[in-house]
Amino acid sequence: MFDQDKFSEIITKIKDFYGSVSDFANAASVGRSYLSKYKNKRIPAPPTPKVLERIAEASNGITDYDELMQVCGYLNSNMSSKDIMAQNICKEYENKIDSLYTNIDKDFIFGLLIKQDEHNATVLNTINDYILMYYGTTDSAKELYNIIEEIDRRIKELLNNQGSMGIPLFSISKVNMFKVGYFPFEENTNDYIAVKATTDKMLPLLGIDDIAVIHLQENIVDGQTLLLLIDDSYYDIAKIFSEANICKLYFMNSKFEELELSRIKVIGEVVLCQNKSAFKKRRD
Repeated sequence: MFDQDKFSEIITKIKDFYGSVSDFANAASVGRSYLSKYKNKRIPAPPTPKVLERIAEASNGITDYDELMQVCGYLNSNMSSKDIMAQNICKEYENKIDSLYTNIDKDFIFGLLIKQDEHNATVLNTINDYILMYYGTTDSAKELYNIIEEIDRRIKELLNNQGSMGIPLFSISKVNMFKVGYFPFEENTNDYIAVKATTDKMLPLLGIDDIAVIHLQENIVDGQTLLLLIDDSYYDIAKIFSEANICKLYFMNSKFEELELSRIKVIGEVVLCQNKSAFKKRRD
């Protein structure tokens, strides 16, 4: 269920950080009037997950994607990533179902579809019995069942292909790293994550919103390009060299920075980059 009060409170806090709705809207690439209406609780339906991702990225750590998804009713803390993706599939068909029957118990139907596994053959039978009981064998009822079959097929494909979805893709906001999807990658182990770069300090290797695949490790290896958590307050990607109790971070698009080793936590090594920024026109 969409919590309008909580969402308005979050939007207000982020707006206060920026000083104005316009600055917040520009940072999130969202319309100013759109945000104002949510701030003033004038829109009863939540934003789409894509918009929530942009708001989270612009929030400067005030919120994160998971919190926004929960506040907006898209997920709860007990849902797995599979459940979330299955739920998103169901939501794509809400308007079609509503055009046939406005009083249908979608929560009941979607709940059965989302919680099934790839070997479950009884879900469609249960839903078909429900449709027959309440809507009979009319043309609308048959069309409804065809929609349910399509949702069921897509969710079963999702379940069968879980092993080949890729690795978790994270966006970074201050200390938080929040999952925004999956990045196609032939390795699918717990040893890899992918992150969106938040600065252009590593151009031409990585620019803003370019994606780096990280092989997780904890130790510093001189000369490696690493994802680092610095001062427990922000993430950065840099080439690293250590000497005694000092490490030097080399950013390709800026100068060295020297930091005490105690201020740095290694997350992992950059092993692959999806670089689109190299083809973007640089701003002066």
